[in-house]
Amino acid sequence: MRGTARVLPRGIPDCLKKRRLLNEKALDPALCRDYGERFLALGWWEDALEFFLKGADQGGLDKIREKALEAGDAHLLARVLGRKPDPDLWRRAAERALALGKLQFARQALESAGDRERAAALAQGLKADYRETDI
Repeated sequence: MRGTARVLPRGIPDCLKKRRLLNEKALDPALCRDYGERFLALGWWEDALEFFLKGADQGGLDKIREKALEAGDAHLLARVLGRKPDPDLWRRAAERALALGKLQFARQALESAGDRERAAALAQGLKADYRETDI
């Protein structure tokens, strides 16, 4: 069986060029913003995040934060926020993740919000669900 090669859209760096760019000590913030916006338009949020972080582009980081909240993606939100605690934001992420059935992300967000009791209860429920599906 023959595989089909995936062609990147014009103006999008391949993985080697992306790595080289991101490893440069100094990279033009405008270039970072441009690549971040291109990746964001493709829905490649992690790639966009890398360039927004490299260019310290707060506007781009805000867009990724909103995408993470909409998707209930606690992992992506953690990368955007870094070590900045924001319990209200984490609760919003947890509620959205619960609504979408993303229970692991909901548990992670609850822990980050400081709601250890709800996170532990959710973790227990996940363990019970896992045991029920064991063969």
